[in-house]
Amino acid sequence: MKDNRTKELVMKNIREALIDKNEVADCEAQPAPGTTFVQNDHDDLSVLFAKNFTRAGGSLFYCYNEADIGKRILEIQHQHSDTPIACLSENLTNFISHLGVSNCHTTSPTNQSNLGASLCEALLAWQGSIVVSSNLGLGITQPSLSDTTIFLAFTSQVVSDWEIANQRIKQLYPAYPDQIFITNPAAYAYQKGLQKLYLILIEDETN
Repeated sequence: MKDNRTKELVMKNIREALIDKNEVADCEAQPAPGTTFVQNDHDDLSVLFAKNFTRAGGSLFYCYNEADIGKRILEIQHQHSDTPIACLSENLTNFISHLGVSNCHTTSPTNQSNLGASLCEALLAWQGSIVVSSNLGLGITQPSLSDTTIFLAFTSQVVSDWEIANQRIKQLYPAYPDQIFITNPAAYAYQKGLQKLYLILIEDETN
């Protein structure tokens, strides 16, 4: 694996360059999910994902440990007037609370929240998209994600495209999930209005 600090610097530069680009400029066409923004000469899928995700309007934070994760979640929460974080699973609520974020709770996927958090199944590098399934607490119908949603994922969850992600999901679960939901920051904003997607990407040893 490449030197982690080098990759962190690359991803930090990407985030800082694009973090204020919350909406696609009026003069630009709305990118559709699956749009590729960079060429295929990159051998680090997490960097490729970071470029496509932030180019589409998402905000990405690259973390190494629990202290980093907790700090970023608190920063996001503070940017949104310390709004309570609604989690789609009890395990995620407990984890975020463990990080020192006390103002969070578990909610039903049918409840609309101003600020929510969710885990995900995979990250699609070429599309800059996030894959979530009903097995993570979303239920069997397409969820109404929060006005602002924080996703947590590991670098080992980054794959090149949907075909690889689908293979992993089939291997992970005895029964295929009732629903798969794939979202991209630009497409999500286009469909839902003024929304924001954050991703906390956690370095793990399996990548």
